Parts: sequence; structure tokens; C-alpha cells
Amino acid sequence: MLQQIRKLFDQIGRGESVEVRTEKDVRMISAALMAEIATADQKVDDRERTALVRLLREHYQLDEETASNMVEQALTDRHEATSLYEFTQTVNENFSERDKYLLIRQMWVVAFADGEIDAFEEHLIRRVAELIYLPHGLFTRARAEARDGDLTP
Repeated sequence: MLQQIRKLFDQIGRGESVEVRTEKDVRMISAALMAEIATADQKVDDRERTALVRLLREHYQLDEETASNMVEQALTDRHEATSLYEFTQTVNENFSERDKYLLIRQMWVVAFADGEIDAFEEHLIRRVAELIYLPHGLFTRARAEARDGDLTP
């Protein structure tokens, strides 16, 4: 999936016409990063899958089918990912600090969905937060809000 996203941004950078809008790319990057959390413990719990779909629906105002398809694509294509840097570079270029905070909070929601935080999940979220330059205070706030279910924007 990373290669597909990189190709799209390369085409845009060269001024080539592409069918996929940047907005879709950003949504897929969010889906891919959340899918990485869902699979960090080597299994995808139904509660994590449900959380992924719900978060995409709510954040991007998607219908159920579109959100479900994005989740399935992100879960299927995740093995093609070569590096977090390509995802996080796009996040840094396209997300405000508030959007970065919401992404990290969504990643925590997925991690908490199955009732336990795996060490790999926590490490991955922490690494993404560092790579997108999210201040530590917002990182801990996102975790606390996700844990406590306080998900008001």
C-alpha cells in the first residue's frame, strides 16, 4: 500500500492527472496506521475491526460500506508497507497538530478496543507520535481520553 500511495504523490508532484484525490490518500493513511495497531499483536480482534470502521466513519463522515472497504484494504495491503516514515511524512505534510492528535487518539482507541494494550501496540503508537512531532502532553492526553472513552473532538 505504501508503494501505491507513494506513486500517487509522485504523480501529483509531477503534475500528472490522477483519479484519486489527496483526501482519499489521507483517509487511507489514517486507515493504514490504525490497521497497523490492530495487527501489532499478530491478531485482529472483531472489536478492533469494529473500532476501525467506526472511527473512519465518524472522522471522515463515510458510509458503512466505504469505511469497511477501506479497513479491509488497509488490513489486506499492510504487508506491503516498508516503513512508517512514508506514512508519517504525509501526515506531517497534510495534518494540523489537532489532526495529528486525533489520529494518535484513534490509534489508542483501536489499541484499547480488545481490552488490553500489547507492548507492540504501545511502542508503535509512541513511535508514530514521535515521527509526527506530537508533543508528549498531547500523546498522554490522547491515551487517557481513549482509555476513559472521552472522545469528544
